[in-house]
Amino acid sequence: MTGLEFCADLMATGRFFGVGLGSTVSEIDRAVPLTYVEEIDDSGTDARRDYGLVEASLVKDNEWTLTGLILELHRLSGSADLLREVQIDAGVSFQRYTPWSQLEEAFSTAAHDASLQSVQQGDFLEYRNVDAKVSVLVVNDNAERGEWPGHGDVWSISMG
Repeated sequence: MTGLEFCADLMATGRFFGVGLGSTVSEIDRAVPLTYVEEIDDSGTDARRDYGLVEASLVKDNEWTLTGLILELHRLSGSADLLREVQIDAGVSFQRYTPWSQLEEAFSTAAHDASLQSVQQGDFLEYRNVDAKVSVLVVNDNAERGEWPGHGDVWSISMG
């Protein structure tokens, strides 16, 4: 699967490897094929998992559940190792940069009836699929591509 297809599906469905907001930690462990580092706060009720490309937020009520997720696409532009790891472990072939114009087109194909709300967020434009609870941050300053994404590139995609 290409990174564009993966991102468009996430935007359209609010699902990441088949899990979404409210999924239990055991469902996440079965579905997400990436290794992670986990930090649990002092209260023992909030946790963050860093999968390299993804950061997941979890909260413990009766059991640990997913409350938010950020696909950190900006991390790919400076890390060939991360690109390879995601390809090998997850079978998703990302490019160093994800142009918003291409992702918007792929999203339109994946979610025929969905519409996006847009709002300026400092040096970013935010595009939100309210139904799926997914937001995309797009670089909207004069930055050129380099170690980081440039103008018109996707910075991150978040659920929550």
